[in-house]
Amino acid sequence: MTSASRPVTPILAATREEAARAGHGYVGVEHLLIALTPTPAASSGSAARILADHGVTPASARGAVRRVIAADDGDGPRWDPGALLGTLGIDLFEIRRQVEERFGPDAIHQLYTGPVGWNLRPRGPLCDPPMTPQLKRALNGALGRCWDVTPARLGERLLLAALDADSAGLTRVLHLLEVEPGSLRTAVAAELHAFG
Repeated sequence: MTSASRPVTPILAATREEAARAGHGYVGVEHLLIALTPTPAASSGSAARILADHGVTPASARGAVRRVIAADDGDGPRWDPGALLGTLGIDLFEIRRQVEERFGPDAIHQLYTGPVGWNLRPRGPLCDPPMTPQLKRALNGALGRCWDVTPARLGERLLLAALDADSAGLTRVLHLLEVEPGSLRTAVAAELHAFG
């Protein structure tokens, strides 16, 4: 099974997209929370329903995450390299496009896996924002080593693992949303227990 066909891939892609859209310097459980909110793609999941029951919408979650990270209270750096270089008039996305056009779609990956680029990972300016340790813990808690198999109730497992990932950023986001983390955790755990 390729990584593109792994069951968690769409959720991770949405999580990364939220971080990229906001120009944040990392991908964290705060962004995962947004990806799990009720959207047309996720509205059938229990995690989305539980979040909606707690008053969490995509717009409210997105706003709270942006406020927390803007205050430097998230789990990682506030800005990504593209946003920082943009303040100097350097368009990093255009540089990436030109590199890929000239040297091929895998050129940036090849650069960072080579002897010189390896020392720059994961902080090189052409790298995607890194995942926080808290997001990695949440993914490990929900999936373990078995990324190629869909565990039952994936959204709920990811949400529960995110709540257990010791994320100060997520705690602050939930505070802004007026959601008590323990209450949310209890609701998610009860949903998982009900479906065994």
